[in-house]
Amino acid sequence: MKRHIIVAGSTGEVGKHLVRLAAARPDLVVHALVRRKGAWHDNTAVDEIVFDYEDPAAYNALFRDVPCDVLLIALGTTTAKAGVEGLIRVDRDYPLFLIEALKQAHPQASVGLCSAVGADHPRGHYLKAKAAVEQRLQSSGLASVIARPSFLISDRKEFRPLERIALPLFKTAFGALKKLMPHSKSVWKYAPVRADEVADRLFAATLEVEQSRRVLLEGNDLFRAH
Repeated sequence: MKRHIIVAGSTGEVGKHLVRLAAARPDLVVHALVRRKGAWHDNTAVDEIVFDYEDPAAYNALFRDVPCDVLLIALGTTTAKAGVEGLIRVDRDYPLFLIEALKQAHPQASVGLCSAVGADHPRGHYLKAKAAVEQRLQSSGLASVIARPSFLISDRKEFRPLERIALPLFKTAFGALKKLMPHSKSVWKYAPVRADEVADRLFAATLEVEQSRRVLLEGNDLFRAH
């Protein structure tokens, strides 16, 4: 029997890789939540579901109408794009609504969450939002996998000046540190990591997580090969 996967944040840097991984598996049915139709028009294996995250009734309706064995959450924005309130809404509130609705409708389902390094000791709006979601997920009783990547390396088209300047420096510095200290947990924890690698590890772990288990992926857990 095929398992059904719902991906929230399906067009984001990690989310789009999660969708592609699921769509490539003949034993899975992938449902991608989108704000408007067309994001996945070129992939017939993807079922696009237009979803209004601002509609409180949409969450229960989603899990009532769509089977869900695995929920993958890769929602996120920036204060530059959405402001502080918008960031809290996207990074904290939407995931919390999804987790609560899933728990009520499909308590046997598993959840994969893309969080962020530092969420265990949060400072600032962004990490506090991530921490709130992690805490709720861990207390929900749902089987879960939480990935905490550091700086994401991606092929995003959006121009971010700080990333253009900082990323080459980060990659060079951490590349050297990984060679000098290959077993250092701190180096791997904060090292830049490719978005597709994070998606790959989160996807695989969430499919395999046993009922009621909680798994944390960070540092070298998020890299395919060292």
